[in-house]
Amino acid sequence: MKLFSQHKFSKVIAMAVLVLILGSCRKQLDYTPEVFLSAQQVYKDQAGATAGVTGIYKQLQVLKASDYALIGVIGTDEARCTYQSQGYGAYWAGVTGLDVYDIQFNSQNGDVSGYWATCYQGIANANYALQYIPQIKNFTDVTVQSRLMGEASFMRALFYFQLVQLYGDIPLRLQNMSFSDGVKRSPTADVYKQIITDLKFAAANCWIKGKNQDPGRASVEAAKALLGKVYLTLHDYQNAKTTFDDLIQTGGLTLLTNYADLFDGKHENNAESLFEIQYSTDAGNTQSLQNLFGSYAGPPIPGEAFNKNTPGYGGSVVMATTFYSDTVFDKVNDKRYTSSINHDRYDGSGNTMSWWVDPGLPTIKKYDISSSDIDVNNSGKNLYYLRSADVFLMYSEVLNELGQTTDALVPLNKVRNRARDVASNLETALGHVPSQTELRNELLDERTRELGGEGWRWFDLKRTGTLVQRVMAHNNPKAYYEAKNGSTDDPHPAQNVSAKNNLYPIPLSELQNNQALNLNSQNPGY
Repeated sequence: MKLFSQHKFSKVIAMAVLVLILGSCRKQLDYTPEVFLSAQQVYKDQAGATAGVTGIYKQLQVLKASDYALIGVIGTDEARCTYQSQGYGAYWAGVTGLDVYDIQFNSQNGDVSGYWATCYQGIANANYALQYIPQIKNFTDVTVQSRLMGEASFMRALFYFQLVQLYGDIPLRLQNMSFSDGVKRSPTADVYKQIITDLKFAAANCWIKGKNQDPGRASVEAAKALLGKVYLTLHDYQNAKTTFDDLIQTGGLTLLTNYADLFDGKHENNAESLFEIQYSTDAGNTQSLQNLFGSYAGPPIPGEAFNKNTPGYGGSVVMATTFYSDTVFDKVNDKRYTSSINHDRYDGSGNTMSWWVDPGLPTIKKYDISSSDIDVNNSGKNLYYLRSADVFLMYSEVLNELGQTTDALVPLNKVRNRARDVASNLETALGHVPSQTELRNELLDERTRELGGEGWRWFDLKRTGTLVQRVMAHNNPKAYYEAKNGSTDDPHPAQNVSAKNNLYPIPLSELQNNQALNLNSQNPGY
């Protein structure tokens, strides 16, 4: 049974952390516990501490359950909003704005502010755990006390890592306080320093993966993987290499034999998974990503077999770019293509179909529901945050940046060949050992083949300094369709990405409510 089915955190977590919800139009953020308890009441013994730390994971579950999960996916070269999504209402026009970087991409955007608020609520929960757990005198097992603090540190680091990449300088709240106590924006270097400190503590105190570990809890391996990703993001390649060397040599990292097994809903918390966000079909524990990704699979019909050709299910908000669906894959030899892309939509007779402008075009398949799910809005499928393939590709990138390009081919080929019936190393396919520059480009493409739609693409493009270039080249549907059709009146919104979009705007609610900030504290260009 999954962690979030085992622990009914909604019954135990309220505390004062709710004051950090800074405002959103989304009902999902109005998280109302069934019982209201203070932090002191929760963190009074080992059972309370375990329940309290479990509650921290709820905010990550919220962050990835619905349209907040599109941050990191849309506005990249692998996924875009459909033409018709901008007509679903003002909120969804705002979501489309995150894809085309238009006037809707502003400090009042619901996803921009909601993402910020959810992360800070998770940070507040972690702060309470780290404040009160050391004060508990009656722990029946002191190793559990250290482990729970390690988990809280991991989660705090995770939320800050998401925030600092998106928003740059941010308030570094390590203790909870009232709105009257303003917190200035800390330099990104200070935020990263705290993230690294938290992850090192987590790596020293969390459970080793698979040893007495409830599914979904942070592990030593997860902490090291995220620490390596942080160093890579900072371009601190030597520390990243040291971290990945340790993880790969001692962590027993492995890949599932069959890539498709990662997304079938039958292999959750598997050997390749390092940290996985837990969902179930229990009320309040589902995710609705298939609806957003314009699924082609229909819901289970009582008494009938599950039919992937059932038409029309899914909101058609997000689809694959042409680059992701038709260009980056070797469709013949790369098995990841059929596991990642739904290329056709079907009518009730199994015939391909299309209507409006976009809905007949390819979508991302990884979130398709299965017969065990309720419907497109209520899936119990877990979502990956970290898995071994990501680590191998990051390790390859680190080695390449250190000038060890030949060595960098080894972890890359491990991932590449898992996707093929017949092994074909990159250097064999190219006919030569790639240069450092060639391998940089190939790694960017390989990351989208392997991790497409899983939430890392925007961060990858920012890290490599290629966001504007790649978005303009591969996520510019208006220009694409006008060039293809010889028309100048295509209805797709124009792409407006520019260098300022390497940061998101600070939410207006934060500028208004944080007494240490004002409207002049905004990121440049917003």
